[in-house]
Amino acid sequence: MNIKDGALSPTISGGWEGSLRVGRGNPLQKMPPVLPSNNLSFPRLILIGTVHGDPRGYDRAMRLLSHLQPDLVTVEISWFSLRYRARQGRGWQRLLARALEGLPEQAAGHPAIRRLRAQVGLPFEVRAARDWCRGREVPWRPLDLGSTARRHLPRYGRELLTPDNLRVLLEAGADGRLEDLVAGQYRRARLAYLRSPWRLFPPSGAETRRRERFMARRLRALAGRGGRVAHLGGWEHLVPWQDDGGLWRHLEELGPLRLLLSEADVLEAALAVTHVPL
Repeated sequence: MNIKDGALSPTISGGWEGSLRVGRGNPLQKMPPVLPSNNLSFPRLILIGTVHGDPRGYDRAMRLLSHLQPDLVTVEISWFSLRYRARQGRGWQRLLARALEGLPEQAAGHPAIRRLRAQVGLPFEVRAARDWCRGREVPWRPLDLGSTARRHLPRYGRELLTPDNLRVLLEAGADGRLEDLVAGQYRRARLAYLRSPWRLFPPSGAETRRRERFMARRLRALAGRGGRVAHLGGWEHLVPWQDDGGLWRHLEELGPLRLLLSEADVLEAALAVTHVPL
């Protein structure tokens, strides 16, 4: 589910990351290192799986892009979403502040509200792609279709950012730190990578399949032009789905490198040990 393009129920603060079924055991111990230390060995196409709303996402993306040194960065967001957010962003922030006025002071720090704040802001994937590419003569591009955003973004002001919806989020949302919840989603993503194909709940529909095919065609064409392409998108698109959908299915033959954004933490630790500045 692409929360950047608005495909999110007003009373839910997470995406498809929470809908995958996790089996027993601890296969994470078998997870091999997937981040090469030499960026010359990277393939032409690199798919970076993110958890939308990751509070450390911007810094992680900046570190990872600096290590990967792509010639082009793409983001799972549409031109429509970018333009709509540019027009409505300040108004959304005012609505959110107004809705919080009638809630307890600590509500602003609740994980569900923090996720909501990230959802109505400019996604960290976009900000990182824009900022990293700026000054390096490296282009970045939005990659997604705009149909989902056209349906859902107009609902933000009248449904998502209301006091009643914020109260529902607070009542239904998980407790704990947002950072810990996001870390749990990255663990879930690693399980999905190891135990694919996975079944999404609900199963992907016709529009979702069309989006996946569209993004795959664009990535295939861009990777075919030469240079290295790094794509930032939700991790759930990077595992095979049981119903034969999914971006990964359409790109598997190209042999792209799949990374989780949290791999940036491993990179940071490795560089710290060798005293190499980021």
